[in-house]
Amino acid sequence: MIIIPKEIKQKPVEYMVLASIFLLGLLIYFFADISPHSQRLVVYFMAASYFFWSINHHYRRGDLSVSIIVEYLVMALFGIALLTASLF
Repeated sequence: MIIIPKEIKQKPVEYMVLASIFLLGLLIYFFADISPHSQRLVVYFMAASYFFWSINHHYRRGDLSVSIIVEYLVMALFGIALLTASLF
């Protein structure tokens, strides 16, 4: 049995957008026959989308703060570093 957190049940569309960002980005990154430069652009788009989704998410919840912005920025930059390092 899968346990779905209460917040996801309350806002399923919001989390489907997040899942779609990652799923579509990873499918294009790994399975599309594109150049390494285009793969980097896909990674940048995924990271930016994740960052702006998280800012919007916390803004709508009413708990957006500088520490949250920095946290999500660091996570996005980590994802960029991890995925672009695999291109070389």
